[in-house]
Amino acid sequence: MARHLFGGSPADFAMQRVGNQLLVRPAAVGTVWDSATGGTQLTDLTDLTGLPITSVTADSDGAVTFYGPDSITTVYVDFGYGRRFTMAATDTGSTLASFMAQGGTPGGWAQLDPTGRIPASQLPSAGGTYALKSTTAVEGQGLYVRPGWGQSWRAARDGAGTAGGKATVAVVGGSSAVGFYASNLVTKNWPALLAASLQGVYGDGGSGYASAMFSANGIAGQDPAAITAWTNAGNLVTQTGTWAIGGYQIGPGWGYTYASTNGASLTWTVRGTSVTIYTLGADGSRPNWTYSIDGGAATTVTDSATTGLTVLKKTITGLSAGTHTVKVTHAGSAGQYLSVCGVSAENTTGLVLNNFGRKNLTADQYTSPLRLGWNGGPNYPADCVVYAVSHEDITNGLSADTWASTVRQHLAYIRDGATASGTTDLVIVLPHIGTADNAARFQDFTDRAHNLAVAFEAALVDLWALGRNSWNYWQSLGYWANPASPGSAGTDTHHLSDAGHAYVASVINGLLQS
Repeated sequence: MARHLFGGSPADFAMQRVGNQLLVRPAAVGTVWDSATGGTQLTDLTDLTGLPITSVTADSDGAVTFYGPDSITTVYVDFGYGRRFTMAATDTGSTLASFMAQGGTPGGWAQLDPTGRIPASQLPSAGGTYALKSTTAVEGQGLYVRPGWGQSWRAARDGAGTAGGKATVAVVGGSSAVGFYASNLVTKNWPALLAASLQGVYGDGGSGYASAMFSANGIAGQDPAAITAWTNAGNLVTQTGTWAIGGYQIGPGWGYTYASTNGASLTWTVRGTSVTIYTLGADGSRPNWTYSIDGGAATTVTDSATTGLTVLKKTITGLSAGTHTVKVTHAGSAGQYLSVCGVSAENTTGLVLNNFGRKNLTADQYTSPLRLGWNGGPNYPADCVVYAVSHEDITNGLSADTWASTVRQHLAYIRDGATASGTTDLVIVLPHIGTADNAARFQDFTDRAHNLAVAFEAALVDLWALGRNSWNYWQSLGYWANPASPGSAGTDTHHLSDAGHAYVASVINGLLQS
């Protein structure tokens, strides 16, 4: 650093007030300080020739000129006349002008565009030698955001919103992510509400992934009222023939459903200009099947697998913008199993959210080798993965350490599996546990989730903390469900009503749009 020059102007003289006069004091000796009062004396000074001095001496005219310590631009000089006088470095103006000229230039400081953001042209490249991030985490009630979070996500999000790009969000979670007990699984569960809000800002990237398990047999259980409501609302995949739930842990989302009779069919309603159908193949042993779009001619597909049981994708492009029906039909011999995971629909630009939620999820169901890469991982990647912790993990007796180890495997593969290079941002969402935690173990999962957030530079949302750790509080807000009347407020131990789903969506949306 360089020394700065002080003095030499018409104002820089050693003077003493005597009555109503200011008298110049040639040869006056003064000390230099870093504060107007108190502070530390500065003795690392030089005269104009560079010789070291520890104090300053006025010349024969009373003028004062000297060089201060390295990088110091303001000092306070005391000549013993009852006060200290402020002196600014003579090059302060030129230094400021030079700094201002560096705005928006390489090596200079960043300027904001009219929207209040730093333009992409002033950001470092992804392959640079430094990271653009803050140095501290952001922490508030129910929210903990690591300093490195959001760099990849925000770039993709903003590119989709302004530059005709594409951004992808994946949701992994249990029954709440599926939509229990919203009135409508397509428009009222929190992933659907989150998608609608994001797409309203960053563009409609399509309806995303829809599991075949969002069907009457797939979602079945002790939920007849919900199934009736969702069927009447047209939310479930339409089935003809006999379908059963598959037992292999494989592929994207909830799982798969299978049929063994010719003519059995599944029909989805989706939105996008391209559609991808996900089925299982097994070395050519699976039956032929057909697909048709919007009631058009059926196209036959054969099992092209060559390496044992695997996920196959069939993509249909060139569709018109808007809503389409997709029908998949068993076209083989009786006894051959057609296994269908689901269908996705996307547009070429905008934001798309893929809901990989699974009813009664436990974390280990996502870590089998044939499923690990398909839920936000390299087989079906995303710019941001929202990992919604399932109530079932907390209530099924699994230890918090075992749970954390399992989730770590999943998150690590999302960021580093196969060819992934750590560019997926992660959001971990802890549920409001309500009254479901009879064993009083939720605090252990909170601790492990916080550690995972630190390890993966993830954001952490704690809905239990946001809900004041109180079932009664959320009950007063109408956030708990009534399973007998989906969407309505009730007294469920931990499932959400429409109002509860809307609140969860608003919290996550606020983070993702930050």
